[in-house]
This record gives sequence, C-alpha cells and structure tokens, in this order.
Amino acid sequence: MLFVIVLLTSLVSLNLDAGGRERELRQSLDRLLAVAGFALDEAVATGSDYGVLFIIDSNSRGETVHRALWRQRRTAGWRAPVDELELYDAIEFPEGTELRLNLDSSEVALLAPEAQDERTGREPQWLLTASGETQNGELMLIDEESDELVWRASWDALGRFEVFRGDAFESERALANAR
Repeated sequence: MLFVIVLLTSLVSLNLDAGGRERELRQSLDRLLAVAGFALDEAVATGSDYGVLFIIDSNSRGETVHRALWRQRRTAGWRAPVDELELYDAIEFPEGTELRLNLDSSEVALLAPEAQDERTGREPQWLLTASGETQNGELMLIDEESDELVWRASWDALGRFEVFRGDAFESERALANAR
C-alpha cells in the first residue's frame, strides 16, 4: 500500500511540474513576443533597426539552454540596445526545451555561444526594422525529452503575433483554410 501511495504522489508531482514548466515556457514566449512588438514600435520611432540573436549554449550544470538576446543596429554595428530598462534583458528558455526558428519559410540555425559577444557585431537572425516590418516567421518550443511541440508562435511581416499550444496551430490553420 505504501508503494502505491508513493507511486501516485510521484505521478502527481511530475504532472504538476510539467504544468509549471509549460507555464514557464509560455511566459518566456509571451515576454519575447511582447518585447518584439515594443522593439518594432521603437525601431519605427527611432529609425534604428532591432533584432534578436537566438543562441544555443550550456548553463552552469552543463545542460543545453536556448537564449534570445536583443540587439540594436548602431554605428559600431549590432550591439545591446541602449536602454536603461531591463526590458531588453536576455530571455533564457527553460532547460529541456529546444527552439526551432523559421523565417520567411526557411529554417534558421541557432548560433554558437561566441555570437553573444557584442564585439563580433553579429547580425541577428530575426530583424525588426525601422520600416515597421519583420520577416514572416514562426518559433516552435519543443520538449527535448518527448520531442513534442509545446508552444508555437507565428507572425507576419507587420509583427502580428499568434500563439498556439502544441498542435493546435495546425488545427487552427486547417480551420482558417477551410473557411
């Protein structure tokens, strides 16, 4: 009987943890899209392009993590945005998550850790331009262990964002095409 109670408790805590991790993923994605919308408006207002570097790296425990780093085009090249707010802080997605990025219908490779160094002036993969446009794109957050799609965000050239849970995106797209 004790074994059954321990087993049930373990399953409940795993399910609660999975739900917490899913919420963390959604919060990271929501933050990325909210700041992208702001950066697109800021790009238009200031005449300065913004962008996002997507990096694959390791954390202090040696686990693979994915980060989104904000950049602004300046005379010295692509650098961290000049802003005293914490708005443009790096976004680190929870460990155990794989990011897949498609821009203009092509898969985009994530960059190595060295690209984080501002001195490289590395151009971001995702651009938010002063003309008020961006590339059509989608970002998929995949659970590395199960290889299941957890969240998917898509956007058009004007930065209109949509977020879908898992495969709901395909269902929504099929419904829209059927109409």
